[in-house]
Amino acid sequence: MLIFNTTYLVSDKVHGVWLKWIREQHIPFMLDTTYFSQPQVARVITSDKQDGTSFSVQFLISDMRTLKLWNQQFSSSFQENCSQQFGPEVLFFTTVLEMVE
Repeated sequence: MLIFNTTYLVSDKVHGVWLKWIREQHIPFMLDTTYFSQPQVARVITSDKQDGTSFSVQFLISDMRTLKLWNQQFSSSFQENCSQQFGPEVLFFTTVLEMVE
């Protein structure tokens, strides 16, 4: 089992709108692709001074083969959707974590 994690740095100007988008559009989109399950949204706690707030949005996915299929079909839509909605007010990157226990 893998965790597909996207870390977002969200400008204070769009914080509320972004949270609404995550809950009402992004998570349903990801679940509707049928590749992911068990979404989680967490605020990243940091002592570093930054402009905005960082969040981690995570989903479970079964394996790398399945993630590769999702990437081929949906990755560009995922990236374009966030960029079109928020432009430079929301920066993001993804990581894949392997569950060991």
